[in-house]
Amino acid sequence: PSLHVAPAISLTLGLCCLCSCVYGASNGLVTLPNTATHALYSEKLQQNFLIDVFLPLGYKTKESEYQFPQYPVVYIVNSRPLAVMAAIGRQELQFARELPLAIIVGIGYADEEGSSKNSFAWHTRDFTPTSDSSWEQATTSGAGGGAEKFLLFIDEELKPLISKEYSVKDNDQTLAGHSFGGLFATYVLFNSPDSFDRYIVSSPSLWWDGGVSFKYEGAFARRNTNLSKKVFLSVAAGDFSSGPQDIVGNTEKMFRNLTQRNYAGLRLKHVVFDGESHASVMRVSIQEGMNAVFQ
Repeated sequence: PSLHVAPAISLTLGLCCLCSCVYGASNGLVTLPNTATHALYSEKLQQNFLIDVFLPLGYKTKESEYQFPQYPVVYIVNSRPLAVMAAIGRQELQFARELPLAIIVGIGYADEEGSSKNSFAWHTRDFTPTSDSSWEQATTSGAGGGAEKFLLFIDEELKPLISKEYSVKDNDQTLAGHSFGGLFATYVLFNSPDSFDRYIVSSPSLWWDGGVSFKYEGAFARRNTNLSKKVFLSVAAGDFSSGPQDIVGNTEKMFRNLTQRNYAGLRLKHVVFDGESHASVMRVSIQEGMNAVFQ
């Protein structure tokens, strides 16, 4: 189901201008070393994906003559640039030995020709757990509801590809997402928690469908007293803080709920980032989140 496309990822300077001082640039492109891209067609979703893989410092391939270690894997939904920013920040922290070595996998979309395409309609389809016809953009982006299928794609199509191609720890997997991606992460946490061991949830759209995520958490609490996961829950102070979305208020409400449940084994950290907006907080949330869940 996969095709190895390139030994290194190349992005335009406009997408990742901060890289130019670290990585060599030519013809308007920034090339990231020790990376690869795979084209993957999902039979479950009938969708093309571009899967970017960022390998840790000193990574040894499976074909190496040396004994190779196994690495944790961080799966990042949303967009290719977000995964790139996370990978760059990770390399700096790994070099300083502030983070363990890990493989980062960025899940990006592609059109029928295999070219990268970041479609908000596809995000709406795949990251939301239910339909929400009241959403103001439902007519142009769809009413959503495909999170269950998207999780099956990750668990049954993407993870096997990564395990086959790379030396990974199958019992040390992290899921990271922002906005609708954060909504998807909370859906997985309460409906299929063992799909991942660590969760990085950034400015989640918990307002979706009348706050359906809170219903999932309540149903989970009625069945379970244990939630042995590491969860980083963050939001930008300058995010939507009023109106029906109220991302700040809903994120703090979810933090209170999880704290009051007193789940056994749950290691939870909640951060409000001052001076950040819904867009700017993505980078710092993912990087700080990795630092938190790997401590």
